[in-house]
This record gives sequence, C-alpha cells and structure tokens, in this order.
Amino acid sequence: MGTGSSTAGSRGNAAGEGSDPVVEYATTDAGRYYFIDWHLITDDYYVQDGPLKLTNIDFLTDENGRAHHTNEFEEHNVVRRGQPFTVELRFEKTYDEGDDTLQVELHFGDNPLPNKGTLQRMPVGKSLEDGKFSAALESSEGGFAKVKITTPPDAIIGKYHVVIETTSEGKTFRSRKTDDNTVVVLFNPWVKEDMTYLDDEAKLDEYIMNEQGYQYYGTSRKIGKRPWNFGQFEPKILDVCLRLLDRSKIKDESRGDAVKVSRIISKMVNSADDGGVLTGNWSGNYAGGRSPTAWNGSVAILHQYYERNRPVCYGQCWVFSGVMTTVLRCLGIPARSVTNYDSAHDTDVSMTIDNYMDENLRNIDGGDSVWNFHVWNEAWMARPDLPEGYGGWQAVDATPQETSDGVYCCGPCPISAVKNGHVYLPYDTKFVFAEVNADKVYWLVDRHKNLRKLRTAKGAIGAKMSTKAVGSHAREDLTENYKYPEGSDQERVAVRTAVSHGLKPNTYDDVIENEDVEFDVHADDEIYIGENIHVTLSMKNTSAEPRRVTAHLTARAMYYTGVPAHDIGEMEKDVTIPPNGEASVEMTYTPREYLDMLVDQAIVKVHAMAHVDNTNQVYSGQDDFRLMSPDLTVRAPAEMTLGDQVTAEIEFTNPLDVTLSMVEFHIEGPGLQKPKKISHTPIKPGETVRVMERMTPRKPGKKTIMASFTSNKLTQVTGELDVVVS
Repeated sequence: MGTGSSTAGSRGNAAGEGSDPVVEYATTDAGRYYFIDWHLITDDYYVQDGPLKLTNIDFLTDENGRAHHTNEFEEHNVVRRGQPFTVELRFEKTYDEGDDTLQVELHFGDNPLPNKGTLQRMPVGKSLEDGKFSAALESSEGGFAKVKITTPPDAIIGKYHVVIETTSEGKTFRSRKTDDNTVVVLFNPWVKEDMTYLDDEAKLDEYIMNEQGYQYYGTSRKIGKRPWNFGQFEPKILDVCLRLLDRSKIKDESRGDAVKVSRIISKMVNSADDGGVLTGNWSGNYAGGRSPTAWNGSVAILHQYYERNRPVCYGQCWVFSGVMTTVLRCLGIPARSVTNYDSAHDTDVSMTIDNYMDENLRNIDGGDSVWNFHVWNEAWMARPDLPEGYGGWQAVDATPQETSDGVYCCGPCPISAVKNGHVYLPYDTKFVFAEVNADKVYWLVDRHKNLRKLRTAKGAIGAKMSTKAVGSHAREDLTENYKYPEGSDQERVAVRTAVSHGLKPNTYDDVIENEDVEFDVHADDEIYIGENIHVTLSMKNTSAEPRRVTAHLTARAMYYTGVPAHDIGEMEKDVTIPPNGEASVEMTYTPREYLDMLVDQAIVKVHAMAHVDNTNQVYSGQDDFRLMSPDLTVRAPAEMTLGDQVTAEIEFTNPLDVTLSMVEFHIEGPGLQKPKKISHTPIKPGETVRVMERMTPRKPGKKTIMASFTSNKLTQVTGELDVVVS
C-alpha cells in the first residue's frame, strides 16, 4: 500500500502500554487508512482482534481549566477536588458500551493502598456519585470515549497517576503508569463542601487567582508598600509546592486537610527545619546570597530552590510571607499577606511585653521586643477541629521566630480567638495574641532585683494591620478583626482573659501611681533620606506646683525587628516645668551624622526616659519612624500585544550627596518577564540613570511590571506599572 504524508494524530498525552503509539495515515481510493502500532484499521471498523487497548488519554486541559479555575497553570493537568473533570480516552478499536467495561484508577504516592485512600478504583458507570470518587461515561463514538471523573471535597491534594483498565471478550488490559498520565488535584474554595470554601467571587479572584499584590512595611506612622509578584501560576511553581509537601513528610491522609497543610507549609517555607525554602538573615550582612530587600517576588526564590534543591539566601518576614502566599494560593487555599505594625515578640508566654530599667534609667534587656512591623499570612478555611465559630481567616506565619511543637512554624491560629483572648485554642494563639494586643509593662529594678511596676501602656502594640484591598491597589485595614477598639471594655476583657492563661496571671493587680506630668516623644511626620532628623520630647505639668524633670533622649538606627544597629546620638537635659505649664526638649541630626548608621528599612528609634525629681515619677517612651526613600519611575506601553516584544524603562535619581555603589535593578512581572537582575555602575549625587529592558508578553490580561533598586546606601526603592496585554 502506498503512503502519503504522515502526522502524529494523538489528542493530548500518549498513554499506551510500552512506547507512544506511532500514528500514520495514507489516502487511497478506498478511503483513509490508519496505522496504529502497525495494525490496519479504517474509519468505519477496526479489524484488529484482541483486548480493548488504550492508546491515549486527552485530559482536555482547556475545557477542564476553565471549569476548575486552573487555566492559568501552564504545566500539568490541574483540577480541583469535589468537582467533575472530563478525559477523552482513545482505543485501538471501537469501544462498545454494551460489551466492553471500563475502570478508572487514581494512584497517589509511591505505595498506593485502598485502605489509606491513596488507591481509588472507579468502575465507569452511567452517573457520578456525589461526594465520592466516581466515574461515568459521558459519550462514546468509534474508538473514543469521554469519561467524567469526580473526587470528593476532602480528597488528598497532590499528583495522581491515572490508570485505565479495560475488559473486552474476557480479556483485560491495563495502561501503564507514566508521568504524562497524571492529574494534579488541588483544594477547591469554589465548592461548598470543601473546607476552604469562600462564598465571594471577588475575594476568590483576589486570594486565589491574583498573582500580584503588595507587601506593607515601615512604621504605623508612615506606612510604606512595595509591589510583590506572587506568581503562583508561573512555570515550575506548582512543582515546587508539591515538592515541599513531599519533603515535609506529611502523612498522605493529612494532605486533604487545609489546617494541617497550611501548618506544614509554614514550616517548609523557612529552612530552620527540613531544608525549607528560605534562610532568614537579620544581620545586615548578606554575603553569599541576596539582600531581602532586593526580592521583587516569590518566583525567583522558588525557581532557585527548585533548581538547586537547597535553601535560598536570604529572607526576612515579608519575603517569608510572600512565598507563603504563593504556595497557599497555588495549592488552592485562599491566602493574603498581612502586616502588623508595632508587632510584639513575646518570649516568655506572659502575653505582656515587659520593659525593665535600672535605678539610673538604663534599659535592661528582658528578652521581649517590639518589631516596627511584622508580616505574616492569613489563610481561609473551616476549623472542624475546633468548636463552632472559629473558622474563617487563620493566621499562619513562616518567619522562624519561636518553635511550636518543637519546630519553627506558626498557626493556623483563628483570628476570632485572638480577638476574644481565647488563647487556649490551637495553634499558637498565645503568640499571635501578644503580637497584636499585648500591653507594654514598664518595670523598675532596684539594686536588690526587686520589681516595681511603673506604668502600663495599653495601646502600644498592634496597629494599622494592613493587606491589599480586594480588587484594587488600596490598603485595607484589618485591625478590628484582631481586637476590639483600643481601651474599650471588650478589649480590656480580652486582654485580661488572655493574660490569665499566661505565665504572669497577676500582672493586672492594681498599682497606685503618682503621675502628674504628661510626656510625648515624637519626630516629624515625613522625613526623606538626606533630610535632617528632628525629635521633640513634649512635657505638660498638670499640677499646681513646678516640676523639675531630668530628660534623657537617644536615637538609634534599628533593624525593623526592634534590634539596635548603631547609635546615632544622645542628649540629657534638666528642665523645670512651671505649674500647669509646658516645656520641651529637642534634638536634631543631619544626614552626615546618621547616613552611615542606617541599615535595611532605614528605621530610627528615639527612646526618651525622664525622671520627675519632685515626685519620683518615671517615664519611658519611644517613637519609631522610617526615613522615606524615593520611588522608581517605570515606563512602558500601556497596551501590549501577546508575543510582541516591547521595551520598558526604569528611571532613578540619586537623592543623596554621596555616590551610590553596588547598584542593582531588579525587574519582573507575571506573564511578562522572568525575574532579572541588572547591575549598574556607581551613581553620583543628583545623577539620573535609566535602565532599558526588553520583554515579550506571554499571557493576556492585566499585568504589572515590578522593579526595585538596591545599593550600598539606599534600599527599598521600588516602582510599578500596570499594563494590558491583548
């Protein structure tokens, strides 16, 4: 028989026994003939004898992707549990629904077993069974059959091998397990029976589908934000997420539980246990890795982890949170990054932040600290393991601060439990409560180590909790989710309830305090790097007699975790305040005095201590502020065409009177540009530089170009630009 042109005619992934089938055809007078594995067939009938053999599975990725909200994934056959998906089976001969039988098997893991739920055998029937693994014939014609498969809403999350068993004329054929014939099953927040169900389409678009967001940083007085590329649908990201679950050693049967999965992911995003993704570094020395402020998103981090199979250097809280958001959204758990300002780190489970000073008004390190900001995550899920009412948003934190059950993880912690002081509920509710609503307690330690409580600052911890608003670039304030209005009866009850379960349950025994001088320490509202720092301690005498005050002020460059970096300066001054009068103490520092002292985030803490000689009243207070950085200007065509190369421009002007060295620009954008680093020559004072980068859009829709700038003296400089790809 003569041959004509030959083509591969399969519809999707090859799935036969042995090697992929060879498909050739030739047009003759008798019609079109097919050669499949060298067996002659025609369009009307199959002449081959023997069992009904599968030659192909088409996972219909476009059709299933649209139905399952997984069409953004560029790799794998991805579906969501609790919802049917369709496959098209191709056989070597005509499928006869009356005489032939079909069975679908899903194999999970290395040793699938029916009693473990990792081996599911599903006879192909006439209809699906709700809430169970089942399969049903949708249609058949000639050598093709469409089969619907559904998984229950509590199915194990991960990759399944699909095996097809056929029986015809008493003979059985089983397809081989191949890497091509796999389906990845994810959580399904669109299905009511799934524990991640979220009944709000706009929130699902934001917390599952959106690949771009913000990380908020700075201080409660001056909130900063930078764009972040979560990129959960970018190539290889799903592979990394599945690898993390495998490496975590989580039990197969636990992989369908969002509570356990989110907790194990909070462990695996940091490298403190089990070789997780990121190594934390708060030292200011980032040799051997990348400065945390240089990352624009999670994609470059997860790609590096996947390729090198070892932890990535380095991360700090917002980086850990960004990666955590990516992994949770990729797996199908609604998630968002959340920033808490004036965030407490309680080290002794007292749920108070204790500050100690000696008789000379010098601080004594007590272990507790207050971070200018801390970024963690919230994940949305039901909590069937807890009493009713504790489902919804749960705090989970991948930053390795304290161990929980012996490993560095945190959560999921129900936000509603935190708000009401129900710190006896799992997981890590005491720790999260202290972060957002602990009181600051000031203690005086005498020479005999006796403690005298000086005062309690009731509104000093937890402020302006921030996340990206749904469907916009605005900031949403979440503070009321975590605590009642500061100072309200409900808030005080929650605090006392929480502390009663801590190590210092008697903290709130009343103490008589003699205080008639009011103090307030503050810096100017907006200070850019390169401007003078001006700080004022204001004092008001509410008594009818004069008050003599000794005031001591210090200014320090700080890491955002509350750890001192370098002293900028200090001063001490005696002031007499007239009866019912006011006075102030001021100090100023120039850029030449502070610039070399700054570290990442450019945060300065001013600490004021004062002693009223007449009454022995003691005051200790502080103000933190962030020196603001300039923005990058990003320019590119507002409208782009899929596959057409365009040029983006990044512009930066050095605002300092010193030359910037070790200059790097970082640029990326999901669907537009893979993460890229661009080194640059030193930039002189006042100099403006422009960096050009070509990019070719590969995904349609609204996209964001994200850029950042780092140097020896200036970091946390960012810019962004929204574009539309058609």
